[in-house]
Amino acid sequence: MSCHYEKAILKERKWFILFCLLSFLFPIFALTEIFKPINESLGVWFQRSGATCVVFAIFAEFKAAKMSKVLDPSGFVSTSYDTAVKKYHFQVQAFNYIAISLVVFGTFVWGYGDIPLNQI
Repeated sequence: MSCHYEKAILKERKWFILFCLLSFLFPIFALTEIFKPINESLGVWFQRSGATCVVFAIFAEFKAAKMSKVLDPSGFVSTSYDTAVKKYHFQVQAFNYIAISLVVFGTFVWGYGDIPLNQI
């Protein structure tokens, strides 16, 4: 039986995973040239995908922050709080690091993504 802390974390975790996947997949899809405009170079198109990567990574960070907030309530807590913290604390910390890493990755793609592809 799951407690309300766990339910709140699991709800936010679903969104976190979706936003991380979108953040990671947009630059990959940009490299496949499926939606690339004809008059756009692959380097610039990949570079633009960094912006969408950052946006979805920031959304993922919001969800990770909400999960952290569940594990840091103000006031009194129920008896199931300790169980939820033991079960999800490390996972929530890892999600925060993953989201920040995706923001950094997207920022580099957004700023410098065209350089390696223009060399080809």
